[in-house]
Amino acid sequence: MSGEDDRPGHPAKRKAGRLRLRLRAHVISHRGTERVVLCDLSEGGAKIFTTADLVCGRDVVMQWSGHEAFGTIVWQREEFYGIEFDEPVRGAVLVATRQMQDVGGMTGDEIAQWTAKTGWDYGKAID
Repeated sequence: MSGEDDRPGHPAKRKAGRLRLRLRAHVISHRGTERVVLCDLSEGGAKIFTTADLVCGRDVVMQWSGHEAFGTIVWQREEFYGIEFDEPVRGAVLVATRQMQDVGGMTGDEIAQWTAKTGWDYGKAID
C-alpha cells in the first residue's frame, strides 16, 4: 500500500479497486477500541480517519458492519491511516460493504461534521 514503484517517477498501480465509503467502524489496537470512519476499502487494505492516536507498525483488527479484518497500520497522514490486511477481504464482503454504504452510511449531520473536520467533501466536482 505504499504507492511506490521500482521505476523512478512511476507510482505503483493498485492491485485492486477501492470502494469509496463513509462508514462507521472500529479499530482494536494495543491501546483499546477506537471509533473510526472507514474511508475506503479494497481486498488488501483500508483507509480510515480517526482522531485517536494509532501507531504505525502495530497490528489491529478493523470491524465494520458485521465484518472484521486483521492487519497492520502501514502509514499515517494527519488523521488518516492506512491498514494493510493480513489476508485479502473476500469479494462477497466488498459487495456487502458497498450495499451497507448505500443503506446504512453516515447520517447527514455526521457527513457534515466529517467534511468540516477533514476539509474533504466526497463527490464534489472540481471545476
